[in-house]
Amino acid sequence: MKTITLLLSLILLGNQVVFAQAADVPILRDSNGPSPKFMEAVKKLRDSGKLLGLDKVNEQLTRSTCELELPAAATQVLTGSEIWSRARKSHIRVGFVFLCSKCDQLHLNLAGGYAITADGAVATCYHVMQPKDIKEGHAVAALDGDTLLPVTEVLACNRETDVCIVRVQTDKPLEPLPLSAAVRPGDDAWCYSDPYGRSSYFSKGIVNRFYQQSKDATRVRLNVSTDWAPGSSGSAVLDSFGNAIGHVSEITAQGSRATAAKGAIAAKASETYIVFHDAVRAADVQALVKPKH
Repeated sequence: MKTITLLLSLILLGNQVVFAQAADVPILRDSNGPSPKFMEAVKKLRDSGKLLGLDKVNEQLTRSTCELELPAAATQVLTGSEIWSRARKSHIRVGFVFLCSKCDQLHLNLAGGYAITADGAVATCYHVMQPKDIKEGHAVAALDGDTLLPVTEVLACNRETDVCIVRVQTDKPLEPLPLSAAVRPGDDAWCYSDPYGRSSYFSKGIVNRFYQQSKDATRVRLNVSTDWAPGSSGSAVLDSFGNAIGHVSEITAQGSRATAAKGAIAAKASETYIVFHDAVRAADVQALVKPKH
């Protein structure tokens, strides 16, 4: 009897593990790169001429403003899972399919971005749209779930503030995030991104400070304690209302000190005291947008 009871308990526990997440929560599997099927779809878009070439991208990076109708900032406080859902729906991966200078294989490198209008305007980092060491490249975007979206145009950008707004071609309305500059140190800050290829990573921190990045007073950033890493660039940072208060720009580890590593071989190890997460402000995205007439 005890054996039967134990078996039933194990079965029930197993069921709890299998069905522990809500029905709309995907189980993710990290991989070493895009699937062959996904790359074939990207290659088809490129070969059909539906993607914006690097020469055109560079030409259009001179545009400093654009006309868009942005949604009004939200004012209702959301739960953490509601913010996750909103961030996930608005998340757009942006980058390039390209040939590098070392081989003849087609590569794909996608960072982050987020929809700011339903009809296809997407915000990301300026540096995301400036790839290095490539022979030929075409801009591409993708929704969560690997739905490809051709990048058709650079609408506006600013190198100094690390902001770029592009337009993607979409058959269905996107789920845009409102922009909000009404943020203070201590406010919650959330981020949904793909750090180091770990897809759909969601984390929470707080706004730490606003700071002037250089002698140029226009270069103001915010630090947040939310987690991100290479691959997260351009992903939205959200407040408790589901507004984008900025986006990921940089990450810097500080305080390395050389120490003697233990063991037979003398080596140098480093101690990281703090990691700074630097974000672009929503105000710098708004500065590129003029009201649509």
